[in-house]
Amino acid sequence: VVYRIVDTEDVYLSEASDSAGRYNVDIPQGQRCYPSAVLLVGGDRVELGTVAPAPASEGMNQRITIEVPKRWNPSAVVQNFAGSDRLFRSFVEDTAIVDGYRIETQLQRQDGDSVDRGLLNLIGAAQFDAIPEVEFGIRASLVGVDIDGGPGGDGIGDTELWAKYVLGATQDNRHELAFGAKVTLATGDGDDGTGLDSDRSKLFVAGRRETSWGVLTGNLGLSLNGDGALFGNALDGKNSLSANVGAIVPWTYRLAFVSELGFEGKRFELGEDEATVLGGVNILLKEGALRAALALGLSDGAPDTELTVGYAFEF
Repeated sequence: VVYRIVDTEDVYLSEASDSAGRYNVDIPQGQRCYPSAVLLVGGDRVELGTVAPAPASEGMNQRITIEVPKRWNPSAVVQNFAGSDRLFRSFVEDTAIVDGYRIETQLQRQDGDSVDRGLLNLIGAAQFDAIPEVEFGIRASLVGVDIDGGPGGDGIGDTELWAKYVLGATQDNRHELAFGAKVTLATGDGDDGTGLDSDRSKLFVAGRRETSWGVLTGNLGLSLNGDGALFGNALDGKNSLSANVGAIVPWTYRLAFVSELGFEGKRFELGEDEATVLGGVNILLKEGALRAALALGLSDGAPDTELTVGYAFEF
């Protein structure tokens, strides 16, 4: 706190205030003085309004109320505003976890050279008080398949289950690390293309780094893919590696831009690698969040385009 002496150029600075806001300043008794400004830890100076001078005396107390200027902190927006912090294709393989419960519904359209798919996804995630650093989740889908000159159908898609543990922020509060497992159950049907008749297990590690513009994310995964079938054709499963990087960049407290770049090795011997690039937005509403993204395939194993529109709310 900066104190000035009336009718002089003399200035006195207090000691830094403690966590309760108490401060001490040593001014000769009898001097008529008044607080003129407050210096914040970051170096900003907050000028005070007119304060009536008073003679300094031993044990004198003065209460000062200031309005601290807001700092635009993009990484804090991502970490603290629920709905801003989730990715799309790496929704699970990330350090973000729900605080309580989250439900998201998604409409998704995947277009390829000869196969088009429409999906209605329901995503549920939960964190329980007994194990606060762990998120459990499930993703279920209804799928419609349209194949040029071939079979196709509608039905239940494969089901995903996951659990992940977040180690929490490092000492400098700029990094987070998480690891987890995801299991895909072959609840879809390979005969009509709603599934691949292949169970799948995935282990992953994920990290985040705070930056001056938002949050940088990344993850690595190892998938153990079982044998499957599609339209009566056998698929020989193989282990595959995946790697993804992403960024979440807030524009305002209610709008954040999301980008992802991902790669996954082929799941089956006769399959193809999958590489995609994605751009999307998270828009915070009064209740919940509206999310939309467009992904483009960069390899033959990925859909040419994938459009996702969803609504999520936490409670």
